[in-house]
Amino acid sequence: MQGSTSVARACNDLLAGMAPQDRQMIWPDLHREELPARIYLERTGDRSEKIYFIESGVISLLETGDLREPIEVGLIGREGMVGASSLVTDLFPQRDSYVQVAGRALVITRSNLLRAARSSDKLLYYLLRYVQTQIAQMSLTVSASVRANVQVRLARKLLMYHDRVGIDDLPLTHENMSIMMGVRRASVTHAIHSLEGEGWIRAQRGLVTIRDRQGLEKYCGPFYGVAERRYDQIMNIQRPTRSDHLPRPSGAAGMSA
Repeated sequence: MQGSTSVARACNDLLAGMAPQDRQMIWPDLHREELPARIYLERTGDRSEKIYFIESGVISLLETGDLREPIEVGLIGREGMVGASSLVTDLFPQRDSYVQVAGRALVITRSNLLRAARSSDKLLYYLLRYVQTQIAQMSLTVSASVRANVQVRLARKLLMYHDRVGIDDLPLTHENMSIMMGVRRASVTHAIHSLEGEGWIRAQRGLVTIRDRQGLEKYCGPFYGVAERRYDQIMNIQRPTRSDHLPRPSGAAGMSA
């Protein structure tokens, strides 16, 4: 999997945005893997030897520190990577990484990526900037969890998934959404009915269809969009003006506020 043609087919923003010499340095060590739904890529306190540059699908970052039901504290899609904590050699994952929507990734071993980062300060700095975008997303998730009602939080989460999946049909169950927000399924059902009543979504068994993205964005107000801008600012990405009703351009979705 070498050469510019193969690189051009990579559907991950981090790889696409790397300096060409850094991307070419790690490219021979990458291989593709399918990511079936409902598997863990990382577990808290148990470091994986793999780093995943996500090309499709959605990865939930789950916090289980209080030993109760897990709650989703972040999302990773085509804009990011799983295994960022491995960039600091003495740290272990502080949360679970769980495949919520099946997809695929370009995978490299932790040792190979660390070796490349040690030989290129520019690559290490670039990857650490991405870590900052994850911190930004998580802090804004906390803000939304405290300040927004359940309906707004659900609308925000659906927009985040829509960004990453890139199609209007989202394979999400009530159980998925309950975990996403850390609320009872009855609360999720009520929120779904509210959003359906406005005509913004349609929910079926195991599937939520986005019918009016612009309406969802307007409803979310300040709780959606801030982290997308922060991602672009931190990663020095210049994007064309984004349509209000379409997922983010460039083959990768930004991170949601």
